[in-house]
Parts: sequence; structure tokens; C-alpha cells
Amino acid sequence: MAGILTRGGMGGPIEAARALATTLPVHAASWSLLVFGCGTALSAALQRLLLEPDPGLQRLVELKFGEVFATLATAAILFAARHHRPALTRTDLAILIACALSWSLPEPHAVYAGMTLAAAWLLARRARDRLLADIGQIWLALSLCELWSKLVFKLFYHAIEPFEVAVMAWVGRVVFPGLQASGAYLSAHPDWSIVMLEGCSAFHNLSLAALIWLCVLKIAGRSISGGALGALAVSAVLVVAINIARILAMLPSAEAYRDWHDGAGSVTVALVSVAASLLPIVLHVERTPCPPARPA
Repeated sequence: MAGILTRGGMGGPIEAARALATTLPVHAASWSLLVFGCGTALSAALQRLLLEPDPGLQRLVELKFGEVFATLATAAILFAARHHRPALTRTDLAILIACALSWSLPEPHAVYAGMTLAAAWLLARRARDRLLADIGQIWLALSLCELWSKLVFKLFYHAIEPFEVAVMAWVGRVVFPGLQASGAYLSAHPDWSIVMLEGCSAFHNLSLAALIWLCVLKIAGRSISGGALGALAVSAVLVVAINIARILAMLPSAEAYRDWHDGAGSVTVALVSVAASLLPIVLHVERTPCPPARPA
């Protein structure tokens, strides 16, 4: 009886220790991924506040929404997967730690270089793990939105600028019959004109729209389908139309320019653009059946 009691008394703590040892790596893996994603976004946000003297209200709203959606999607994937948690290897953790060194780079967008490498690692080496692949896709989309799309746009905008100015002038003449286009300049009045730069392009919000679209799909557990791509196309058209309207609203006067470029009008445009990115994919998700639950 004593032997049975001794074994029974020791069995409880031993089994509990084994269960704890099995559970700790699972929770550590989830928190490691979440900390890396949140840390990258927080580092970029702090650098924007500390290094940029006046980033502008519209830019702050856009960046905040992009990073918030990506963080929420990452957290939703990790906490919703009750029957499947990430199993990170020592190499995976070493990659995350090495990529986190980019947080110290003195440039708000450059911190996403580390996230790009981490996303590429997850997609290349851990693609069979659907959870890690989903997180890798979100991180890659956020990196494209915050870093790579801006670099590509800056390098190649001169090639599409004549086309965009021509389209802007063609649409703008519906509202301003006397609208003139000369090079990168648009003018509705002889004494006032605006210049088209890559930061004011009608296409510069498309990467944010794609990021929001992907985050909603991942949060809802939906796969990319024809209907989802159609929703993305609708969002892209709406975002471009909203940006065109904003640019044309700057044409009447310098006061209108200040309001729609840096003032309350710019914030309104940013919020409406986020709504235009969000609503089509949300409607698509609501109209499609939920996927079957994963087996335990």
C-alpha cells in the first residue's frame, strides 16, 4: 500500500511536469511570433514619432490601420488555432532574433527589412505548416506595404507619371472644364497649380488595400478565391477613385490644397479609403459559407 501511495504521490507531479514541458514550447512559440510582429510595428511607429518632424495626419492614420490590421490578423491566427499550434525550431527562433535586429535601424520603413526576411523564411522553409505560412503571408504583405512598394514606386513612378497626369486631366475636365496639364503640373486657375509626386499618386494606397484584404481573409479563415479577388478589384477601383477625387479637390485654391493634403480632408480620405478596402471583402466573407473546422 505504501508503495502504491508513493508511486501515486510522485506520479501526479511527474505527469504535471511533463505536461508543463510539453505546453511551454507551444506557448513560447506563439508568443515569440506575436512579440516579433508587434515589436516590428511598434519600432516603426516610435521611429515615425521620433524621427519624422511632421508625418502628417493622413499618413499616421494609414500606417496605423495597416499595422493594426496585420497585428490583429497575426493574433487571431495564433489564438484561434486551438488544435494546431506553431512548433518553432531553434533555427526558426534564431532567425526571428536575427531579424529583430532591424528594429535598431534609424529609419521607420527599414525596420520591415527584418520582417521581410522572417516572412521569406517561414514561406520557404515552413510552408507545409499552414499556420506559419499564413503568418508569413501577412508579414510579407505588411513589408510590401510599408517598405518595398514605396521603393519600387519611387524608382518607377516617373514611367507612369505622364499616364496618371493625363488620366487626372481627362477626369478633372468634367469638373473643371479649363483644367490644364503641363508635365507633372495640373492647373484649374492661372494663379494656382499643383504638382503630381509619387506620394500623392492615386495608386499609392493600393498596397494598403491589399494588406487589409489579406488580413480579413486570414482572420475569417477563408482561402483566396475568384470572389475574393473580385472584392479586391472593387476595393482597388474605389481607392483609386477616392484618391483622384482628393487630388482634384486640391485644385481650386491653396486653402483647398492645405485642407485636403494635410488637414481634416486628408484624414477623411484616409478613413474612407480604409472603409473602401474593408467593406468589399467583409461582404464577400459574409456571403460565403464558413470553412469546415479542422480536425482535432
